[in-house]
Order: sequence, then C-alpha cells, then structure tokens
Amino acid sequence: MPLNILRGLFRGATRRVMTGKMGNKNFYKGRGVRNPGFHTRRAGYIIAQRKVPQFIIPDLTGFELKPYVSMKAPKTTSPELTAEDLLKNIKENIHLIKYREIP
Repeated sequence: MPLNILRGLFRGATRRVMTGKMGNKNFYKGRGVRNPGFHTRRAGYIIAQRKVPQFIIPDLTGFELKPYVSMKAPKTTSPELTAEDLLKNIKENIHLIKYREIP
C-alpha cells in the first residue's frame, strides 16, 4: 500500500508541460505553430496562404552599419555605475521619463 502511494507521488511529479530539454535525443518540440494547411478527402494537402507565416524584412539598401562587429574593433570600458551616479542621472533626465516617480 505505501509503495503505491509513493509511486503515485513520483508519477504525478512529471505531469507538467513538456519542453524540448526534457525529451530524449529524438524529441523535437518545434516552434509551437499550427499546420499551414489542411488534408483533403483524397489524401492530398492544400496549403492555406493565410496560415503561412510571413516574415517582414526591412529594406537595408544604403544602410551604413554592418551586421557583425569585427574582432579588430577596440574594446571600450565604461566606469562602474554607483547608486549616487544613477540618482544624479535620473534627476538630470527626469523630464524625459514618461511616468515620473521623484526619488
């Protein structure tokens, strides 16, 4: 009898949302999206264009910045921010904050 209770407790501990990290090496969780179409009566498949994800990519012609940072770029350091410096910066830029909480 006590063995069944313990077995039930341990079995119930694993009943949660399955993630990609919990499965074995063959388990693929995916992105959680629905199928892009539907099956027909004659074993066909029709893709519905309204279900296909569309990625909007901006036009970057004439864009000056590059997508990656070179390894030869100089390393920059900034001074460590203290509580006093943060309070001073907030007081100087309080007019830019949309919802003000005066410290």
